Amino acid sequence: MKSMLSAALLIMLIIAFSACEHNVSMETTVHDDGKIDKTIVVETADTTQNFLGIGPGNGWKLTTDRIIDSTKDTKEKKWKAKFEKSFPSATDATNELAQPSDTLFRVSSKFEKEFKWFYTYLYFSDTYHTINRMKYPMDDYIAPEDFAFIDRLPAEGKRISKADSLYLSRLQEKIFDIYGLRAVYEVYYMINEQLIRESNLEERWIDTLKRHKESLFHKLEGNKNATDDFVFQAMDSLGIPLAYDKIRSRFDELYEQKDVVTKFINHASSGKYTHVINMPWNVVDTNADSVSGNRLLWNPPSIKFLLTDYTMYAEARRINYWAIALSGLVIIFAVYLFARKK
Repeated sequence: MKSMLSAALLIMLIIAFSACEHNVSMETTVHDDGKIDKTIVVETADTTQNFLGIGPGNGWKLTTDRIIDSTKDTKEKKWKAKFEKSFPSATDATNELAQPSDTLFRVSSKFEKEFKWFYTYLYFSDTYHTINRMKYPMDDYIAPEDFAFIDRLPAEGKRISKADSLYLSRLQEKIFDIYGLRAVYEVYYMINEQLIRESNLEERWIDTLKRHKESLFHKLEGNKNATDDFVFQAMDSLGIPLAYDKIRSRFDELYEQKDVVTKFINHASSGKYTHVINMPWNVVDTNADSVSGNRLLWNPPSIKFLLTDYTMYAEARRINYWAIALSGLVIIFAVYLFARKK
């Protein structure tokens, strides 16, 4: 059995990437009429994990290639899967890529176009939605200054100061060791309540569990080697009359249902991400990590969207030459009328 502590710390792989590390590249080409083209490339050794929820079945063109790294053992298989699809609007892309789900990576897109006489402005953004799908609130653990620190973190691979490195280390400890453990404990606690109800025990046993909720958590905090049996040992110590040998399989079933969320967080946060937006006009504002003409590039570390949504945006504009010409004609005509009156 996996220990409760290791279950809580699965997402620690965001710090030290494992063999399941995968690269994800998303590219969006924006057209001035609102249509967008999406290209998503995933490099991974595990072809069974599709945390994007896309494929030929919902209209994506898929091409795959095997990647051979000459610097490593060629027996290791790694694949590159390329998905391509065009959408009539950003809304259509959002409806497909941002479906409510606890086990899929969600991306929403936004397109706005505004006419301002001499210029027409176009705003576009792609938003990666938070990959923390644990239901336990973060307010008591993550402070506003922590989010401000995450916002100013540079692109993946960029060096940060020693002070920021220390802050990041402590923030990760707060997220994984403290908040993560509590969030997983809440999952176990809900399973305990469900097992009591399914066993048709008196309501007073639920009340007993509630009265000891915090003391049980403190025991877990002090036991770094706690296993899943901690759940049964805790309820047994409270005298809750459950037939533990009979409900073991039911506990495993309920745990597996909840564990898919933790597995998704682990998988999504262990990736390295590249995001590209190609704008149709000259860019006047963006939060991109780098800009090359109308091509904008981001390399966000996954902590950017581990706890909150992360929006990558660009604003472009186009000169309305016809408006300039029309304005010139109006001015000339006004001058002509003024001259005639004299």
